[in-house]
Amino acid sequence: MALSEPPTTGLFRGPPSYQPRTPWTPVRASLATVVIVSAAIIGAVLVLGSGTVADAPAGLPGRGRRGPAGDDAAMLGTLGVWQVIVVALTVAASALLGGRPREVLALRPAGSGAVYLQAVLLMVALQVAVSIVQHSLIADDVFADLRPMVRLLGGEAWLLALLVVGIGAPLSEELLFRGFLLSALARSRLGFAGAALVTSAAWTALHAGYSTAGMVEVFLIGLFFSWLLWRTGSLRVAIFCHALYNSLIVLVIRHVPLPG
Repeated sequence: MALSEPPTTGLFRGPPSYQPRTPWTPVRASLATVVIVSAAIIGAVLVLGSGTVADAPAGLPGRGRRGPAGDDAAMLGTLGVWQVIVVALTVAASALLGGRPREVLALRPAGSGAVYLQAVLLMVALQVAVSIVQHSLIADDVFADLRPMVRLLGGEAWLLALLVVGIGAPLSEELLFRGFLLSALARSRLGFAGAALVTSAAWTALHAGYSTAGMVEVFLIGLFFSWLLWRTGSLRVAIFCHALYNSLIVLVIRHVPLPG
């Protein structure tokens, strides 16, 4: 029988709403996370090797041609396959051992639209603060991590990029890390704070290759998404903010020239 849900609170009023509800132990959930990521990588590689993605389906930019457009479509398609497999396996895993996906992944409603609005405004404020610090303290080019994405996100395959980056990434990453894995770790001696640090670090590791400043920014955003989950008890808010954040990056790169 499903446990009764605690009342939804706002971001700044009332007690935190998050309660970990998972039958998975921390060790098993950690191993399952590694298996899910590995299986998704293998599946994406197999699809790429079969030529299904590399050739690109009908109607996809770059179909039937080699070169930048075809390469971009293949890269995005392969990443999309990885995301679909991660989502499917994460939901399946959350249903094992007597678990209920909605409870394990914290997919309860988040309350009124005011919660989402507050979360977005706070995310914007955090991003502005991080950008100011980067400009003030870091000598490296703060746009270094975005420049390699200009062709990918601004080319013919930009719509596919918007789907993969703006929807696929938030769904797959939030469900796996802050939904499935965090719930199990939060039941251990780590508590929620320790679980948020570990899962944010693991999520940041997916972005290996970014600059030091970029990795720090990803880690801080991960902690912010974890805080949203802790306050609201709903992963939906974190998914929404993550999707908005990524989608805006795609649109900005496509329409706003980066400083030289």
